[in-house]
Amino acid sequence: MAKNPPDERLVYLALKNIFKGPHAQLRSSKAVRKCIKKHQSDSGVRDLIQEHNIENVCNAAKTLLEQQIFESTLKAKIRFPEVFEVSPAQSAERAASEAEAARTEADAIKGAAEGQAGPSNSAEKDEKGKGKGKERQISFHDSTPQSQRRSFPHATISVPSLYPVYLPFKTQHRLLGKVQGILENACFNFGQKTMRDVLQEQGWDCPESGELNLWSKVFLVNEDKFAADEMDELGKPFPELLDSMAHLRHTAVHRVRVNVNRIEQFMVDSESLAKLLQDDACIKTLSRLRRETQLTIDELRRNKDLLESRLAETLKRIAAQRLELDRLEQTAIEDMLREDKEYQSFAGTNLEQTIMSPETIVQSVATTENETGSEADADADSFDEPDIGHVSEKVSWSGATAQF
Repeated sequence: MAKNPPDERLVYLALKNIFKGPHAQLRSSKAVRKCIKKHQSDSGVRDLIQEHNIENVCNAAKTLLEQQIFESTLKAKIRFPEVFEVSPAQSAERAASEAEAARTEADAIKGAAEGQAGPSNSAEKDEKGKGKGKERQISFHDSTPQSQRRSFPHATISVPSLYPVYLPFKTQHRLLGKVQGILENACFNFGQKTMRDVLQEQGWDCPESGELNLWSKVFLVNEDKFAADEMDELGKPFPELLDSMAHLRHTAVHRVRVNVNRIEQFMVDSESLAKLLQDDACIKTLSRLRRETQLTIDELRRNKDLLESRLAETLKRIAAQRLELDRLEQTAIEDMLREDKEYQSFAGTNLEQTIMSPETIVQSVATTENETGSEADADADSFDEPDIGHVSEKVSWSGATAQF
């Protein structure tokens, strides 16, 4: 019997982790089938194939691949919006966790700026894992809330939250380090054009000699060197922009892990500073990095939405199964009590039948006969005793006979 084609949403959810990276570029039926068969032992894929057969699953997957649904969570969200839905409760929890992370990160960056922090991944830690002296070690946990838990309606356990969103630390460090280097190069070029006296005073003879946080201080006291119209287009006060750039440097140098909200702000502020410095090459490079970073962050967020949505569906299904198990458990208990009651009634009926059976009645008669026999024995005993009256009659009867 022919099976119906599967729901494309279910195909996407089951095969999303299979058709990613280079596999998302597959288009031929043969290659798609081979890839699916390779993963058909996975529970989700196996269930899908059993219900709809592999031919239907492969055709649906090929359609989604041709429409680039597996390549982009944005296209997937447009195609399956319900899969990426975020409830108001989820939004509130995320906002709270991100606010907590922001406060923790701000403290960590402030500590780094004041020279109290040592690199969290530094080799300067001794063999016991403790930092030297009184330096405070900034680690992942410094910038991440300790109690990131999600409450799902159908969950019986506390579920770890996927928010706030973080880039892999290696990626974050390389990105911010690159942005810092690009900006320091642009700052040096700008200084050569407009502030040679400052360069000579500071002894900065190359881009690497002046760090970004120090340039922020120099620019703050030389605000008149920048175009007034471009200053008006910043969207924030100039001192705040410079503070942001100093924080970027501290974050990169002291290995402070920050969530993507802060990284997004760093990228926007970096591009704004590049425009003030009127460095076209710097603007072009930072603009490209900002766009690519934003695309990556958006993908991460949508993927987390998808994972939490899928978990919610799974927990809902498990909750329904748990309810069914509870019902079966209660039914089993009720069956036990009912059967026990029925058997008690059955046993009582059997005993009553035994009580009223003929054998039981005979037993009662036998007891009466025994009682009668005892009375007969008593009479026999009395018969053996001499009875004068009876003897006289017999003699008299004998005499009469004799006389006759």
